[in-house]
Amino acid sequence: MGEHILIVDDDPLLCNLLRMALGRAGFKTAEMYSGDTALEYLQGQTVDLVLLDIMMADVNGFDVLRKLKANSEWRKIPVILLTARVDAISQRTGMDIGAVEYLTKPITPDLLIERIQAVLASRS
Repeated sequence: MGEHILIVDDDPLLCNLLRMALGRAGFKTAEMYSGDTALEYLQGQTVDLVLLDIMMADVNGFDVLRKLKANSEWRKIPVILLTARVDAISQRTGMDIGAVEYLTKPITPDLLIERIQAVLASRS
């Protein structure tokens, strides 16, 4: 495996837990605690998938997703929204902007890894 996943969430504890679970599954990860730093990181790095929270202190996940999809270099990176927002409007908005999955917190590591593997397999 070894695919590179960018985790974007303003909760450092959750990022750490995700990093450990994904690392055990063979993924390389990077964690960014804001949308702005995630966009800066992508300017110099290649990632295979982005896990993106919606509710963050600076730039919300929808705005980050819009910027990813507007950029010709980044638009093909699959984005999984991982959020505490469970409402249908948020889900529809995320999918309409271009997310490939909309998963709600809390989520088991096994289910998250299964969804990530399915998304990455569908790109092949």
